Amino acid sequence: MKLAVLIAVVDTALLVCSAGARAQARAAESVPDGLSATDWSSIRATYDANRHAAFPVDGGYQARNPGQQWRTRFDGRGLITAPDAGGWSWGLELVTYGREGIEQAVTTPASVEAKGGRVEYQWDASLTEWYLNDPRGLEHGYTVHQRPDGGAGALRFTLAVRGGLDPRLSVDGRSVTFVDTGGAAVVNYTGLTVFDASGAMLPAWFEVGDFNSPFSILHSQFVRIIVDDSDAIYPLTIDPVAQQAYLKASNTETFDGFGVSVAASGDTVVVGADGEDSSATGVNGNQADNGALGAGAAYVFVRDAVGVWTQQAYLKASNAGNGDQFGFSVAASGDTVVVGAIREDSNATGVNGNQANESASTSGAAYVFVRSGTSWSQQAYLKASNTNAIDFFGIFVAAFGDTVLVGAVGEDSNATGVNGNQADNSATDSGAAYVFVRSGTTWSQQAYLKASNTEASDQFGGVAASGDTVVVTAGTEDSNATGINGNQADNSATDSGAAYVFVRNVTTWSQQAYLKASNTDANDRFGGRMAVSGDTVVIGADAEDSSATGVNGNQSDNSASDAGAAYVFVRDSFGVWSQQAYLKASNTGAGDRFGISFGVSGDTLVVAAHLEDSSSTGIGGNQSNNSATDSGAAYLFVRSGTTWSQQAYLKAPNTGANDRFGNSVAVSGNTAVIGASAEDGGALGLNGDSCDNSAADSGAAYVFTGLGPPDLDGDSVPDETDNCALAANSDQTDADGDGLGDVCDVCPGTEAGLPVDSSGRPLRDCNTDCLYNADDIQCLVDEMLNP
Repeated sequence: MKLAVLIAVVDTALLVCSAGARAQARAAESVPDGLSATDWSSIRATYDANRHAAFPVDGGYQARNPGQQWRTRFDGRGLITAPDAGGWSWGLELVTYGREGIEQAVTTPASVEAKGGRVEYQWDASLTEWYLNDPRGLEHGYTVHQRPDGGAGALRFTLAVRGGLDPRLSVDGRSVTFVDTGGAAVVNYTGLTVFDASGAMLPAWFEVGDFNSPFSILHSQFVRIIVDDSDAIYPLTIDPVAQQAYLKASNTETFDGFGVSVAASGDTVVVGADGEDSSATGVNGNQADNGALGAGAAYVFVRDAVGVWTQQAYLKASNAGNGDQFGFSVAASGDTVVVGAIREDSNATGVNGNQANESASTSGAAYVFVRSGTSWSQQAYLKASNTNAIDFFGIFVAAFGDTVLVGAVGEDSNATGVNGNQADNSATDSGAAYVFVRSGTTWSQQAYLKASNTEASDQFGGVAASGDTVVVTAGTEDSNATGINGNQADNSATDSGAAYVFVRNVTTWSQQAYLKASNTDANDRFGGRMAVSGDTVVIGADAEDSSATGVNGNQSDNSASDAGAAYVFVRDSFGVWSQQAYLKASNTGAGDRFGISFGVSGDTLVVAAHLEDSSSTGIGGNQSNNSATDSGAAYLFVRSGTTWSQQAYLKAPNTGANDRFGNSVAVSGNTAVIGASAEDGGALGLNGDSCDNSAADSGAAYVFTGLGPPDLDGDSVPDETDNCALAANSDQTDADGDGLGDVCDVCPGTEAGLPVDSSGRPLRDCNTDCLYNADDIQCLVDEMLNP
């Protein structure tokens, strides 16, 4: 059991945003002759990682942060930071920690280690302090390996302030600003959010004050972190959310809309830019020829074992054309990526048809790419089985394993259900969804899905997939039903919206449920966006009007027009669906459009409001200052049992009016990627100058890590309950019931009757072959899980 403490340290005063600095940054990011932009991005990322590394000096370690333009020294007591140009210094030094009234002093760490940009102080068997220097700034945290003794008092970490800056506590106690003698803010120490192993938020706050410590006579001011863990389930995590990467295109240009769509699968992120203009085709083509306006592109980024991101591929359609908007939608599942081009014009049907005949304007297409090693190639070109002009096939795409879904909200047939008559186009813009499956490397259409109550203008075709379950939404469906499987025939709630759950039995699809909001209202657009993870479905209604905040508030007060909401539905073991939660922003505001996008993975959910207006930056900032119109925000929710709570409030680190942070969101395991397609940064590639606003609406995406409870293998099952915490197995299959999932059980099916320990766990004999086959991986896994 462990307690992790993370507080992000971001220097706002030292971000250099002058024209000269922008020019230098742009020059440094220019791609050298003879290198592709993708290769250059990878080289730059490796270089950046090395130049943030800590290296030994007399008395400790030192690291420089080129972006912040400061140096940090780690002397075995704490840290001290100073800008390259001098003028001030600032630092912190842990003095005591433990329960209130019985804190223990720390004096000399048992060990000090540095690897790359990470420095760790091992104070004792219970406490590790760590620092991470990277392009975002400096992060500082603690890991407490076991629950501190001492009764019910609050847990406290007292840090002496070093240097000449004075601490100023925020009104809500969630951040500390350090100011110089003139009162100017120099360093922000922010982002205090606490949750326990179940995902429940815990009370936590900062205190500041003056003291004369008997343990450190050099300081007279302190910052104290206080955590009320009285009702907590260990391990606890204090603000694990950190922005890990600021992603830009390798060929950033104005109006490209990079971030209009995002997808995530493990350590792979895909970002769409539907306004990108190059005439390249295929993978890693020439990015510099802007001969196809609005053709669109998609970019694949990957994360290595130490958390460094690089661009791996630049994807274009095999028939890139003006205005096709390739990249308007993206999906990812393992080594498969799907990209939609909603205004592609060919009249082809099915798989790998003729791309050259452009007689079906805006019919739309989808493209499947696959990865072998680190190389990508296009595997399929998908079209509807009933291609027609203005169908917008590809406006939504979803992928799960060998299954791909493509939505076409402008499709016109009046069919209902599965595999109906596609030829009768008497229900204009009723919409449809298409299921494609792969056998080997060959794709074929498996199903043609329509609503059970097809009507004109319903725009059925928003898609999400998880295993043999898919959700298709119709954001402008009109029935006034509420809840599950209500009356579909009364169309008195115009554009209220609906969602439809379909399930597959081998190769046969059927509709399982018809979902409506618990507070159905006209024009709410329930179903504008959707997400599914296992037996959990989330539906957004970005035009919902209630003024409620938080979880399960009052749905009936419609005084906040277009504030937006999200609804969580769950399925039980009998296939019965019910609404589990009604979610609102913690700072609900009219016109914010909460629910415009979101991503869900297991018990972790991120919901965005791309027109939210606060000017705060980063994690856990001030939500009430609405001085950055339509800057956008995202909200992290976690589930404990059946209860949802908001864990964090996320903003871009470079918040700007009209950036629309949150217009797209994806979540995979403990990682979220958030798009801001109207962001104006002129940087190229990874972690560039985020204050260079020289490329209007070029767009950006931001990666946040550490969401929700720890999940080392990224399978969306928290480590605390994962029967194979080091091997991904989202299904948790355990054929012999021994507590070890089959994926990490060397002898599945042979465990019954073995002796067990006091907790009921089978005892393992690492010298007996195939009760345990135990001279290999099984014992290693056991030792890592139960040291």
